[in-house]
Amino acid sequence: MLGAFLLSACATGTGPFNPTLVGTEWRLIHFQSSDDAIGMIQPRRDEVYSLRLLPDGSAAMQLSCNRGTGRWTSPNPHMSRGEVRIEPGAMTMAACPPSRLERISGDIANVRSFVIADRRLHLNLMMDGGDYVWIPVR
Repeated sequence: MLGAFLLSACATGTGPFNPTLVGTEWRLIHFQSSDDAIGMIQPRRDEVYSLRLLPDGSAAMQLSCNRGTGRWTSPNPHMSRGEVRIEPGAMTMAACPPSRLERISGDIANVRSFVIADRRLHLNLMMDGGDYVWIPVR
């Protein structure tokens, strides 16, 4: 019976690992624009976009072939939704191959809220600019 419970927990995403905003490493799966002309943009297989918001307020990012740091704040970081601000800091400037997701380096400063649902982190841009959707890296 325990085995059936564990299998069903894995199938529904309600297993023992519950990702949180703080301390989880997140990998970008797509950007969903509110503009139908842009639609959904997914990273290419060779592109890596990751984000980690650390308890000390620092942020670590990999944006394609570049790495960046920054600061983040949230009045409710241990909730499943709320406000969040990310301030980009230092970033390497390697010449990455062209990408439809180059906009993320500018968009990250426009994140205003987050929702964690179905084990996915949705970072919502201000003024209904779209959502960056991330999954936890295990």
